[in-house]
Amino acid sequence: MLQIKVNMNSTVEDVLAFKTCCNLKMDDQNLEILVTNNGPSPVEVQSYFDLEGDQETRRINNLMPQPHQVIAPGQVKAFYCQLDESSFKTARRIVMFDKNGQRYPVEIN
Repeated sequence: MLQIKVNMNSTVEDVLAFKTCCNLKMDDQNLEILVTNNGPSPVEVQSYFDLEGDQETRRINNLMPQPHQVIAPGQVKAFYCQLDESSFKTARRIVMFDKNGQRYPVEIN
């Protein structure tokens, strides 16, 4: 079971500057997705998500880190990307996926 928290316009630049040793600049990253594994075994989460709205679904492929993250039980992993704020405002949910295609939807509006 994955718990997903979405933070639009988070202070990602400050977070990434703190986590990197070479002053990596990532100031265009405005979306943070925190994924917690509340289940009993590791889950391999893919580095993309679907942004679902009333009219369309868009696959967002620019999540960092790539290509995926293995999340152990009780562990939290962060994903970051750049997303147009107007697209986020019109979306209803994001859906993350594990390597087996299991969907993990979270309502955002």
